[in-house]
Amino acid sequence: FSEMPTDNFVESSFWNFDALFQPQQHPARDQHDTFFLQDPAEAPQLPPGYTSKVKKVHSQGGYGSQGYKSEWRLEEARRNLLRTHTTAASARLLYRLAQQ
Repeated sequence: FSEMPTDNFVESSFWNFDALFQPQQHPARDQHDTFFLQDPAEAPQLPPGYTSKVKKVHSQGGYGSQGYKSEWRLEEARRNLLRTHTTAASARLLYRLAQQ
């Protein structure tokens, strides 16, 4: 076991919610539970291949899931926020390790 970098306090909604398969319509994403940023308001880039896989599972299902059967929006995934939990850092690190 080694420590994981958790000093990334600004996170995209993609890593904070979408990559962890929380629906984009989930109430925990509203402004009472999450602090969205105005500057920078959006993440500059998300991993294109992985983003499309996450979008498909959210909207259509996959891997035994039927998905949420709702629209998944890239604009929502790119919204920056103050990271709400360290699991977002875990998702980002696991993605990076899988790419190696």
